Amino acid sequence: MDLFWLALAGAVVPCLAWLWFFYTRDVHDPEPKPLIAKLFLIGALPVAFVAGIVNTGLLLGLTGGDLRGAGATAAFATFAVLGAPVVEETLKDLGTSVGARRHRAFDEPVDGMIYGATVGLGFAAAETVDYLINAYQGFGPLGTPIDFCDAGAECFLLTAFLRGIGSAVLHATAGGIAGYGLSRRVVEGRGRPTAIWWVLVAMVAHGAWNAAAFVTLPLPALVFFVLLRRSLRRSPYVAEVVVPRRYYDPARYGDPNGFRR
Repeated sequence: MDLFWLALAGAVVPCLAWLWFFYTRDVHDPEPKPLIAKLFLIGALPVAFVAGIVNTGLLLGLTGGDLRGAGATAAFATFAVLGAPVVEETLKDLGTSVGARRHRAFDEPVDGMIYGATVGLGFAAAETVDYLINAYQGFGPLGTPIDFCDAGAECFLLTAFLRGIGSAVLHATAGGIAGYGLSRRVVEGRGRPTAIWWVLVAMVAHGAWNAAAFVTLPLPALVFFVLLRRSLRRSPYVAEVVVPRRYYDPARYGDPNGFRR
């Protein structure tokens, strides 16, 4: 099989498995599958493409154009912890907003989290394709040789496994955290600062992951699931309606006084 298609399968299959997991968290009012597919593709195509260009330009600026020079390692560390999270979480949130903000289905507090996680998984799938192609050839970031596995199937499978249980979860949960802020703005009528605040939280979680990888993975996952539980409890399908009346549709949800408290 051609290496690209092998890498594509190795990147997409784990992300689709995680997508199913996150998608099924909302059992009361599942989101339209065409919308979920669109958001996944938004993350995988325009968001990942633009992020790749911006990240490359930023990295070249930090290294002075010499990706293998003496200061390249320090520059890459700075970029990974401070630069990439800002670029990627900003673009992921923008992709989520453009793709879903005006959709009729965006009517529950939890919806933005599902949408953000979906865009994040699309992004993770696209990003992982490049990692897997390089890993198969025995190279890591900046074209440095990988010394903990042999080039070929061993490095390919190890990288697919690590990114499938690590980076995919990071991008999904960080995207969902930012999506929580988008829900507060769209569904509950909060101001722009609320949405920006949660994007900043996603950036911090992403930066922590890039600094310490699996050591900090519980951080975004814990924040995501705390917010998910909070959002589900505020769903007009299962609890007292807490969204402003102007966002409430009695024809769809029924009498708000009928919900259990």
